[in-house]
Amino acid sequence: MLLTVKQKILITLLENGPLKNNDIAKHVGITEQWCSQTLKALNKEGLIETELIPPRKINKLTKKGAETAKSLKKISQKTEAKIP
Repeated sequence: MLLTVKQKILITLLENGPLKNNDIAKHVGITEQWCSQTLKALNKEGLIETELIPPRKINKLTKKGAETAKSLKKISQKTEAKIP
């Protein structure tokens, strides 16, 4: 299963806990600008929340986001296991 950037970010936060934007960008392999735009969309969708801990923003999954990420991870693992 090919994951979208949004899905990769959700799984990254699930596996690594709260992270700064630049750390998420590195894990997912995207620019910080793209990451920031995607995080804003995920926040609007209620899947993540951003907490300002000066001087940085920390992003973490909401309950809805954690449930979504867990489901995505299971589906992704099942799909990968079937690929020879």
